[in-house]
Amino acid sequence: MATVTNWIDHLNKPAEEVVGAVYPGAGSVEGMLVIIGIILWVGWHVLTAKSESEELSRLAKKRHSANDHKSNITDW
Repeated sequence: MATVTNWIDHLNKPAEEVVGAVYPGAGSVEGMLVIIGIILWVGWHVLTAKSESEELSRLAKKRHSANDHKSNITDW
């Protein structure tokens, strides 16, 4: 990789003369970050869906009636 001593001259060159990207690592790290982000996003949705379904099934077993909120029952 070439060392740039004058950025103004380097950036004003035509695109054919500029070798490589202006910043190092272009395209190498971003792809991995996207893959990691997608894995985390899907994992978060799976964990959230599992947690919510467990909570809803627990609440469904209690069989609350329509008037339980008037008695100030917790875990409503």
